[in-house]
Parts: sequence; structure tokens; C-alpha cells
Amino acid sequence: MLLLLPIFFLVKYYYNNNPEVANGKGLFPKCPFYVLTNFHCPGCGSQRAIHDVLHFRIGEALLHNVTIVVIVILLLSKLYAVISKRYFEKYYYNLSHKTYFTYAIVFIVFAYWILRNIPHYPFTALAP
Repeated sequence: MLLLLPIFFLVKYYYNNNPEVANGKGLFPKCPFYVLTNFHCPGCGSQRAIHDVLHFRIGEALLHNVTIVVIVILLLSKLYAVISKRYFEKYYYNLSHKTYFTYAIVFIVFAYWILRNIPHYPFTALAP
């Protein structure tokens, strides 16, 4: 339970502070990969997407970073499964325990990384 305390404060910080206006200040550093290479990594835009998800602006979050929204949904479903099993003794089928699921996620992240750096429409829509 003590582990949840820093997570709570981090979520509260992201909720109260908009990374889009911070412009690399505070706990919102600029992406080092983008600064060095001028290419977007799979995580570029995720800070803004998390802020938007916390404010229930899912459409804007998807514009900033599609993968982070999917990851948040997967983490929430994983949390639900763990809580259900631990406290209510209900077992839910967990797809994330399958090897092919992990390979699929890795493939999707690498494909997203490549596609969002292609400088032609419709791929430019994937960039933050």
C-alpha cells in the first residue's frame, strides 16, 4: 500500500499541471531521443496524453500518443483482474500472461515507432 503513495502524488501532479504549457520545465522533460535525433520515439507525447486521459479527454489523448492510451487501458484491466482475484477470489482470464501477447505488443510499439516518423500523410497524424 505504501508503494501507491508516490504513484498517487505523481498522478495528482500530472492532473494539476499541463505538460503542454510546461515546455520541458518541472517534471516534464523533453524527450532526449527527439532532442538528439529529431525523430519521435514511441513515448513522445505520452506526458500530454496522460494529462488528457486524467481529464477524460480521450480524443486529445489519442492525438498525442495512441499507444499510451492503449497501455493505460491494459494496465487498468490488469489492475481490475489482480484486485478481483486477491480481494474477491474471482479469476478473470488474463491475456497478458500469454507469450504471443507480449510479442504482439512489442511488434505494435516498433511499428508505431517507425510509422510515426514517416513524413507523409496519413503517418504525420501519428506524430504528437
